[in-house]
Amino acid sequence: MASHRFTIGQMVRLVSTQGLSPAAAVTYTIAAPMPVYQDSPQYKLWNAELHQGRVALERDLEAVGTV
Repeated sequence: MASHRFTIGQMVRLVSTQGLSPAAAVTYTIAAPMPVYQDSPQYKLWNAELHQGRVALERDLEAVGTV
C-alpha cells in the first residue's frame, strides 16, 4: 500500500493547472492526509490567501521549496 509522502503544513504545488479556473490557486498547504485512491495517496489542501480548498492526488503534487 502506498504511503503518504507529504506532511501536514507542507507547501505543495499542483503539477498541472489544466482544466482549472484561472482564479484557482497553484500552491497549497497540506491540511490533512486522506485515504489512497486509484493507487495514489490523496490530500486535503488549503490556500489561505485565496481561501480555496481542494482534494488532490499525491501524483498531481510537487513539493515547494525543497532543498
